[in-house]
Amino acid sequence: METAEAVARVEEWLRAVHGPRVSGLRVDHEKVRRVPEGWSVPYNSVAYLDGGDAGKEIFPPPRLIVREPDGQLREAGPRPGDLSTPARTPGGGYWAELVDPEVAESGLGYLGVPEMAIGGWEWVEPDGTRTGRERINPRYRTGPVRMGFDRPVNQLEWMLLFADVGWLDDDRLLAGLTQADVLVPRNGLVGKRTAEWYPVYTSTRQLPADTTEWRRVDLATLASGFPAPTLLSFYSPASVRKVSSADLVAALVRFPRSRPPVDVVESRFEVGGEPARLVREMAARLGLRSPADTPVHEARYARTNGFELTDDEIRRTAVGKSWEQLVHETGDPRRWPTDLAGNGLQPVYDDDGRITPQVDAFGKYCARAPKGFRYGYRRVTGAFVGFALGEALGQAVDALGLDEIRARFGPRGVRDLVSGEIGPLTQRLLFLTDGVIRSRHREDPTDHAVLADAAAGGLLRWLHTQGDTVAREVDGWLVRVADLYADRLPDADELAAIRDLALGRSGTGSGPAALLAALPAALTEGGPGTGLAQGARTAARLIAGLTNQSDEDIAAAEYLTGVFERLLADGTNPTPLWIAGRDVRVPGVDVESALPDYAKFGLLDAHNPEEMGAGRDTATVLRQAFSAVAGYENRPDLALLRAVNHSGRSAFTGALAGALVGARVGIPGLPASWLERLELRYLVEILATDAYRHFNRSSPLGQGGWTTRYPRT
Repeated sequence: METAEAVARVEEWLRAVHGPRVSGLRVDHEKVRRVPEGWSVPYNSVAYLDGGDAGKEIFPPPRLIVREPDGQLREAGPRPGDLSTPARTPGGGYWAELVDPEVAESGLGYLGVPEMAIGGWEWVEPDGTRTGRERINPRYRTGPVRMGFDRPVNQLEWMLLFADVGWLDDDRLLAGLTQADVLVPRNGLVGKRTAEWYPVYTSTRQLPADTTEWRRVDLATLASGFPAPTLLSFYSPASVRKVSSADLVAALVRFPRSRPPVDVVESRFEVGGEPARLVREMAARLGLRSPADTPVHEARYARTNGFELTDDEIRRTAVGKSWEQLVHETGDPRRWPTDLAGNGLQPVYDDDGRITPQVDAFGKYCARAPKGFRYGYRRVTGAFVGFALGEALGQAVDALGLDEIRARFGPRGVRDLVSGEIGPLTQRLLFLTDGVIRSRHREDPTDHAVLADAAAGGLLRWLHTQGDTVAREVDGWLVRVADLYADRLPDADELAAIRDLALGRSGTGSGPAALLAALPAALTEGGPGTGLAQGARTAARLIAGLTNQSDEDIAAAEYLTGVFERLLADGTNPTPLWIAGRDVRVPGVDVESALPDYAKFGLLDAHNPEEMGAGRDTATVLRQAFSAVAGYENRPDLALLRAVNHSGRSAFTGALAGALVGARVGIPGLPASWLERLELRYLVEILATDAYRHFNRSSPLGQGGWTTRYPRT
């Protein structure tokens, strides 16, 4: 389509709207230009355009888009980035587009509304009344954030994600790239840069962990500097995408960069002057022999685990390291400040269960094992803390039906954390994991009895904290934490099954308690030689069989273990639950029907947990938790609220949903205001950190440590 044809279409529309003798309006020919969506054709009053009468100007000037190649007329939004809408004749009804909200969120309206991003259309009467009468677009494809891709942080990442799900074709993506900036590392470059392969990064969080300095440059400048065609490899939340510099240069001919060029060198905050000044000031204030090291390693550890330390977190780390050095130099633990958080510190628990400070890691890294062999630190700790948070949220409504929940908390149900107390499920998960850490099965991976006996010991130590007398020696650090002796009113049948275990009658119970085996069982496969010869699913059957005799319950625990094996895996692009849940197959376990399939075309709704069954049996609990989370991994607050607002066992489904979404977003991604009120949050994190370190490349137990912390039996 040429300029004249686009103008003719707009003039025809003006006559149709304003009458065949329209004389007051005219196309502003001088400002007609090609845009990614087609042709931008502005119009205004003739008095303003021809006579310069500012009082007659229409402002902002209206603009029609003539879309290519179909010639559809669309009204442009008044602000840059706004979505265009189909042009219509005033006084007539029309079909309003129902556009996926991710399009507006992206700020990419100037690229046009992708056909596959339109969920459907709703008929609107001439007077503007929405009728609710809808047509579904069979070519609609769910947006990338709902699909489970990591949430983008800038327009470039949105573009690449839209291209990955088919919302943008190659031409439209190239048009968007003409306006984009990228990052090019000046150190810490992964791989070998060649004339044929040139890596670029979409944001600082995508840069290699070692990178502390980079060049921020617009793609127009970068592409024009290559002497020969080069493949640009984009690293982003989407899959790695290669784009030819020659194609980009050709796109720039059609869509020249409208923004000022950018070509500057930037660096990480931790290598700048402020952290260095801060550690010197802290050294002078505390009387240190020398300043503490700046938090270069800590920031790198966080990036290794998929997080970035904020500038404030780096400042607090510098302060915390200074306090840590003071206590080390003086050997006086009484020198710790009273306000731990305000001084960059967090509580941890020593081998005797006593609180002692250490530098706050903000849930973003483990200084002693920053890189996992198979599982990511953020995923393991996020799963445990998410489990505790989800149970705490669900306890307020655990005994209520949905109608009762709405009557008490309003039509939307419970919307906030009522009490931050950890529940009995979290208590047992901690002790069960404690037992699995102690297992000697590494010495003989075929000896199932060793793992089962160690796990049983953990459950019996929990039983001891609830006031029962057990025949086992009660030792280790967890039993020394007084707060874990609180009676959180465990389910009577589940408590009876553990008491039977203490009497030597294993596997007498039934119900969803078998699912507690899944997370510690999955962890056994975290490193080389850390699990049973038959794998994590065999470990799940052994652990679940300690208290449950039902084959269906044990099979469900095996299935959930297989899912955790996928969700805990380290990597930049984690597997979404709706995919992981289909990848795992265990006979007799049906969870797939609770999962939406976002790979399909057409409008899809996430299943409601209330529709998954009564919510008391293991299969229903599992289905409710999965249906709550699938498609909501990037909205953990909504996922958790969906998981508890139903008539089933809300505490249990909340706990499982918390573990599933926590494995995805890590501790920093969980709702911060709820975490602040979560009882023993740091204890849960420390136990999870110990498990992560133990089931990794090497364990302190294998190096002669932890003999008091996790004594072998």
